Amino acid sequence: MNRLDFTQVIPRLKVLETKLLDKTKIDRMIDSKDPEEALKVLGETEYAAYMTNIKRAADYEVLLSEELKRTYKMLYSIIPSKDLVDVMALKYDYHNIKVFIKEKLLGKDFSNMLIPIGIMELDKLKYAITSEDFRDLTLSMRNAIETALSDFQNFKDPQRIDIIIDGYMFEELKVIDKNIKDKALEKFIKSTIDLTNLKSLFRVKKQNKSKEFLNSVVISGGYLDKDRITALFSDTVENIVSKLAYTDYSDVLKNGFDNYIKDGSLNNFEKLSDNYIMNFMKNAKLISFGIEPILAYIYAKENELKLIRIIMVGKLNNIAGEVIKERLCENYV
Repeated sequence: MNRLDFTQVIPRLKVLETKLLDKTKIDRMIDSKDPEEALKVLGETEYAAYMTNIKRAADYEVLLSEELKRTYKMLYSIIPSKDLVDVMALKYDYHNIKVFIKEKLLGKDFSNMLIPIGIMELDKLKYAITSEDFRDLTLSMRNAIETALSDFQNFKDPQRIDIIIDGYMFEELKVIDKNIKDKALEKFIKSTIDLTNLKSLFRVKKQNKSKEFLNSVVISGGYLDKDRITALFSDTVENIVSKLAYTDYSDVLKNGFDNYIKDGSLNNFEKLSDNYIMNFMKNAKLISFGIEPILAYIYAKENELKLIRIIMVGKLNNIAGEVIKERLCENYV
């Protein structure tokens, strides 16, 4: 892929970046006296276009869903390479695959959990899973569904469905990465795999599951070798942090496990993992050509939606502003 292919679209993305929520607006939402007042702050931004659909503050997810759909529709229309947007949209396809599989296996309606974003239309995805006719799906999607359905027949464990589907999602991301052949995309995917694997390592230890289970969960293809991750299974948290001090994730590990050691919570590690990726994306501000500004804008927009969700959940549950601030990862702006 020629990095100069994106020179015309990047100035437009730089303009769109100026419309992202800045720290002042985020702080105003946090400091607002109630969820209604927090929502009014969004009424001063691009989100105002959806306010007529919101009857009460608790319906904020409608607003976030509409903005996510608008963002991806716009990106697919202006980005020269569809594959590049697919990289960021693919997680929604695999999320929806999980939802449809659980509907099929458990006989329940989870349609409220579906996200209408991705490379596959929801109707086609649902038909493929309910009829087990996979001809319109990618190879990785087909393998993910077939493996998950077969595994459930053997183990009857819905948690394993998520693990299997996530593994195949990263397999498909690696295929796209090979086609695009860009160092920035490779770093983004490999770093995401590493941080996902490290989270899995500590989650498996917390749940007292076996080393064999960890081996089935760990995803290959990151900078940290799969065998290197599984070899840490028997180590203490302190030893794991020490043994990985040479990696780029040293600070994430060192600062991310204070709460884990105290109460087994991975929240701080997850927040710092998000910050690690965000700091990588922020480097795109200095780049005037290449794919980095495109990845960065999509990531920044999705992060903004995540921040709004955390704030609104906090406001609706009367959580103190300081506690909400502690839960927020870094903003792009």
